[in-house]
Amino acid sequence: MLNNEKIILMTKLSLYEQNNQKKEIRTSKYFKSDYMLIKMLSSFVSVTVAYLLSLVLWIVYSSDRMLAKMTTTGRFIGLIVILVIIYIVLCTVYMIFSYAFFSHKFRKIRRNLKEYNGDLKTLHRIQEQEYDAIIDELEEGGEEIK
Repeated sequence: MLNNEKIILMTKLSLYEQNNQKKEIRTSKYFKSDYMLIKMLSSFVSVTVAYLLSLVLWIVYSSDRMLAKMTTTGRFIGLIVILVIIYIVLCTVYMIFSYAFFSHKFRKIRRNLKEYNGDLKTLHRIQEQEYDAIIDELEEGGEEIK
């Protein structure tokens, strides 16, 4: 006899495993603080590399104008200070957005995994009930179970 509830549950679990298992189940192995640390470090490295690449492109693009204007060290130091301030502001804003994004993502993954685990428990309960029903039928029929 087919159990529609069991079939629907197994299909739902299978779809979840096919679509999200690699990302979400791998994430479930981390505490939130460890997950956030890894993601924040990767965000910091990403924004630093992007800033440095942008800075190099800007320097290459405007190197002749910049060198003509930079005859004194005071202007050069002022430019460096401005570039460092821009980097600090950019990093701060990017890290705030990264924290908010990855924190939300972690909560969503945990919620999905809670639902997944609940469905697994429900499936296990259904299978135990079916197994118990089979055992009861066998005992009523007079057959001995070894």
